[in-house]
Amino acid sequence: MLTAVFLASVAPGPAAPARPAPCGYEADGKVRLRGGPGDSRTPLGLLRAGDTVTVSGESGDWYRVSLDGRSRSHPRAGTEGWAEKRHFTPRACTRRSG
Repeated sequence: MLTAVFLASVAPGPAAPARPAPCGYEADGKVRLRGGPGDSRTPLGLLRAGDTVTVSGESGDWYRVSLDGRSRSHPRAGTEGWAEKRHFTPRACTRRSG
């Protein structure tokens, strides 16, 4: 009986529902891309709402990002720089069916 109680107490419970993994981040408005983390760093370009980035690092309130596709405001795909975290929303990955 004691063994059954012990096994019941260490048995895994129901699995938590899977959350979609982040699949990059999306700018929520105009975002200044800079050469380093800080407002005093050299401006490299401007991202617009809907531009997507991949985050490769962070420092304080800043993300190190690379632009996934060309921005409507002209920075090219692959452009790297720093931008404030507060301007980005994680995107959920979607799975293709069949």
